[in-house]
Amino acid sequence: MRRLILVLVGVALSLPAAATDFTGPARIVDGDTIEIGARVLRLHGIDAPDSGQTCERAGVPYDCVQEAGWALAERFEHHWASCRMTGLNGDLPTVICHLGGEHGINVNRHMVRRGWALADPETGQDFAADEAAARAARVGLWAGRFVPPWEWRRTRAP
Repeated sequence: MRRLILVLVGVALSLPAAATDFTGPARIVDGDTIEIGARVLRLHGIDAPDSGQTCERAGVPYDCVQEAGWALAERFEHHWASCRMTGLNGDLPTVICHLGGEHGINVNRHMVRRGWALADPETGQDFAADEAAARAARVGLWAGRFVPPWEWRRTRAP
């Protein structure tokens, strides 16, 4: 019996990890993009301000791209990320990430609930209630004025 258990453990350890899972410490690219190892990953269902975009709080412009990135970094700091691929955004894998395992903190939801990302109108239906809660609480981007990232990108297109 002991030999059978050792053989089964050996077989399990020799199997490759699922190609749709990414785990490890994350480096923050911006409010909805991370890197794990050499892979750039886009957080599924959310949209955060883009490079070059500014927002306004109490009538004063501020770098909401940087603040969204800081909010994401604060959540990931000193944690191991477990991300499951949900699809592709161009050539970037889109992922749902958790801290503390699959039943831990859903980072995508956290960013929307804290107001630093919006529920993506095409893929973020799961986060609509979180966006409504952030808007009602006037947290993150909702504490001031901003243009939704997808609208801002549309005005910047050539």
